[in-house]
Amino acid sequence: MALLLVQGCGAAEARKGPATVPGPEVVLDSGVIRGVDDGDVLRYRGIRYARPPVGELRWRPPQPVARWPGVVPATASGPACPQDNGNPKERSDAEDCLTLDVTVPKKAGPTKAGGKRRPVLVWLHGGGFVAGRGADYDPRRLATQGDVVVVTVEFRLGVLGYLALPGMAGGGTFGLQDQQAALRWVQRNAAAFGGDAVNVTLFGESGGGVATCGHLTAPGSRGLFAKAIIQSGSCGTVLLPMPGAPRTPFWRSMKDSHAATRTAATRLGCPAGRDAGKILTCLRGKPVKDLLPQTALFQAAAYGGATLPTSPERALRAGDFARVPVLSGHTSKEALLFAGTLGLAGTPITDENLPALLREGFGSRADDIARRYRREDFATASEAWAAPYTDAVFACPHAEDRDALAKRAKVYAYVFGDDTVPPFIPSPPGFPAGAGHASELLYLFDVKDKPISLDGKRVPLTALQQSVARDMVAAWTSFARTGTPSVSGKSWPRWAPKAASRQVAHLITERPGSTATTPVPACERLNGP
Repeated sequence: MALLLVQGCGAAEARKGPATVPGPEVVLDSGVIRGVDDGDVLRYRGIRYARPPVGELRWRPPQPVARWPGVVPATASGPACPQDNGNPKERSDAEDCLTLDVTVPKKAGPTKAGGKRRPVLVWLHGGGFVAGRGADYDPRRLATQGDVVVVTVEFRLGVLGYLALPGMAGGGTFGLQDQQAALRWVQRNAAAFGGDAVNVTLFGESGGGVATCGHLTAPGSRGLFAKAIIQSGSCGTVLLPMPGAPRTPFWRSMKDSHAATRTAATRLGCPAGRDAGKILTCLRGKPVKDLLPQTALFQAAAYGGATLPTSPERALRAGDFARVPVLSGHTSKEALLFAGTLGLAGTPITDENLPALLREGFGSRADDIARRYRREDFATASEAWAAPYTDAVFACPHAEDRDALAKRAKVYAYVFGDDTVPPFIPSPPGFPAGAGHASELLYLFDVKDKPISLDGKRVPLTALQQSVARDMVAAWTSFARTGTPSVSGKSWPRWAPKAASRQVAHLITERPGSTATTPVPACERLNGP
């Protein structure tokens, strides 16, 4: 259903569509909204947490929302922030996008005067730093089963989120600053929804997981959340090259961000000299559709400024991070998703092209990687390629970051290893099953248009998968409530610093109630002698 943001107001308003049941009014610090009564939850959608970043506010830090009169309907989610998505259905040029959705369990809860307020979870969507939409993740199950308040956020991406010029306030980090603005909004307004502003958990997956890790090190994020869940992307994550995609770090120096901006300016016909003011004026005059083709230049946030004084990975190693409990993990076969998309794009991984693909990803180490991850140890060439990519990009960076965190904070680890889970993106016929990138999200959220088969039909979770999903929701929300993940009263093992003891992670399998653990990761296999 098409969405239209109410200009100058506080929420998105839907065009004519299915009737909705009005929900109760909520008084925010910027005005009054009315949400939607949606069965077992109350929804408040499309709430502005910052002014639209348009005109002179393009490439400026997020600005406070002006107070609005009357009651604004919060009945429809805001649009995705501008992105040059390969899927035309997911493309967006809506700069007026700084909104969030709040989902609250409707059941009677401890929210009355004198009662204990509910934990709040704030979700940062994936998509690298260039794509995605928070509203596509319906947190109904988290809210109702876990008795928590869930906030999903839209934030600037790509060229509009990470462009930088000398002297530009906040340059290279506007997307991260939007996330901070949303967290500050939660601090001011959580109580209005029965939420506890003192007990906020920031969680995200893929690019959202990388950003969550970054916020642990960002000075401006301190005190805005009390716990963090980092899923399938951490401070040390760097995407290795593969067909159609170069090596992609998520952090880079301010100098490199300035250079990327000058390159984009030249391509767009703007002055390429040292006058940053003239460059910025020219770029602000360009329509969004002209800017989006430059997205590939802006896939990383800049460090060396006020938002990120240093690289988050280095900050972790130096102990410069918020001392909050952390739950960190990944799927067991992350890169299977990428192998499947290569197949769908016409480049299936075969025994013939496996050596070349390893060279593309690992360069001079390719032969060594092939010896460590022997083809005969895997049923298919796709799995032989995915295993070292999974370790290099996800498993080992997560473990190394956990080691740094565990020296000063309470840390828990998990591996999502339910190989029966449907893939987040449909796989080619005959493709091997496995817990690929983003597959665990299907157990936490009802995700828009996922999972589906190649012919576009929905793939419902089986009864057994739904049971595993309930265990995951229990673990995530118990962590948000207490700082310790647990299922049916059984706590998960704590991650110990590398020198302290044997390190294990909780292994999420296809068996509900599993208490299995796994040593993680095989970094010795990837990097050992």
